[in-house]
Amino acid sequence: MSCTYRNSIFETDDFYLTSLHCISVIQVPLHVLGTYIIITKTPKKMEKVKYSMLFLHLWGAWMDLFVSILSVPVFFFPILSGYALGIMYYILPTWIICYIGFASIGVLGSAIVMFFENRYNYLVRTDSETFSRKIKRFIHHVFNFSFSLLVLTPPFFHPQEMPGFRETAQHNASCLPATVIYNPRLYTLNTTSTLIVTVLSIYLVVIFSQCIPFFVLTSRFVLKIRTVSNRTAHLQKQFFKALCIQISVPFLIVTIPTGYVFYVFYTGNLDVLLINGSAAWISTHGLFSTIVMLRVHKPYRYALLEMIPCKKSAAKRFRLATVSV
Repeated sequence: MSCTYRNSIFETDDFYLTSLHCISVIQVPLHVLGTYIIITKTPKKMEKVKYSMLFLHLWGAWMDLFVSILSVPVFFFPILSGYALGIMYYILPTWIICYIGFASIGVLGSAIVMFFENRYNYLVRTDSETFSRKIKRFIHHVFNFSFSLLVLTPPFFHPQEMPGFRETAQHNASCLPATVIYNPRLYTLNTTSTLIVTVLSIYLVVIFSQCIPFFVLTSRFVLKIRTVSNRTAHLQKQFFKALCIQISVPFLIVTIPTGYVFYVFYTGNLDVLLINGSAAWISTHGLFSTIVMLRVHKPYRYALLEMIPCKKSAAKRFRLATVSV
């Protein structure tokens, strides 16, 4: 196990806090804009995906604001220690803030499953509007969201602080300065890294085992569709491609720092600068998701252009297709 602390300004709490707050200045108005456009500018042809898209957008916005304003978490993996710099610290115990962060990531995965299942249901299934199908979908999503909230609870079964955790942290992460070790906000999870990796692995297996079949079946249907006109098939392919891009960009943004965290757990190599950078990078996932959503979906793109005076003429030339996708 190695520990790297450069004692630079980029590793200070002030720089970290200021950076996240600066990001939030961009995030908040953009998320509000995205919410407004989804609610008011979604055309009838996208009505069936409107609410799953809105939920995914709002949850991405929540995660961004949770990291950049509400919690502002400072992590020290793999010693399972850290503290919060956000306003939640003054309201909730640190272990509850940690659980909310874990649960937020869990719900995001379920929202992505719901997103792909929505497309599968309305494109591939022939019984999508039947009562029995709606009940099955409801049970499926209730299970997924309940699972996401519960599977990540084991690390928090013993929320009380471990005796001598500061001395243990100082021994395992000797590079950390005394201002960190004896920070009154410092909290150490009363669990093991093995348990955390195990529950995260179970969660990822369950989520991916659902996303992949929905994606494959829907892709195959869209690519081989022969029961509609060429124009309708083309529009459905374009729309599904846009949805995949909308999901993949923020997914990659989350995957990179998450992969680094797994690497830290496996190797035990702590680097404060990279850990802080990973948290800041994750906080932009909803921001980039909103930007991509407004860019790849033509109705949203032209609705945005209509709000810019010099671009109104271009937006007026756009005519929405009446085909349902």
